[in-house]
Amino acid sequence: MANPSRWRSFAHIEETLAAILLVFAFVVIALQIVTRFVFHDPMFWTEEAARYAFVWLVALGAAEGVTSRTHITMDIVPRMLPERAQLFLRLVLDVLVLTALLVLVYYGFFGAMRAHKVMSIAIGVPESWLYGALPVFGLLAAVRIMLVMGRDVRLLFGARSPSVDAPFERYL
Repeated sequence: MANPSRWRSFAHIEETLAAILLVFAFVVIALQIVTRFVFHDPMFWTEEAARYAFVWLVALGAAEGVTSRTHITMDIVPRMLPERAQLFLRLVLDVLVLTALLVLVYYGFFGAMRAHKVMSIAIGVPESWLYGALPVFGLLAAVRIMLVMGRDVRLLFGARSPSVDAPFERYL
């Protein structure tokens, strides 16, 4: 298994980047409000810069949601099953999600490369900076779901009894 402290360091980098993006988006939106309503001369680049920051912030946050299993799920049927069956069903569903994420990475990469030829109007950077968030999210989420699946496989085949309803721990 990979070094858990390395994964925690990587997760810390992601969290720091997300915090920086959040502060940046807040400052840029506040700047837009002040220049628009106080000075009656809005800065043209602030809306686009805030949108780029927000898209990346959502991508990083959604990848974190995979680790903590905080995305919305329909769990009425799985909760009727025994714990081991719940764990097995979760692994099957995780394989399907992993497959979808890898398809997203593949097509998202080529979509971002196609968007690289188009420049944004206000800040003048390639649109691939915006569309690149999709394959990056897919890759981060795929890595995270594989780590979660590894933990679930160990629980399923380990000597310990799985506790499906236990509070979620940090897997990275």
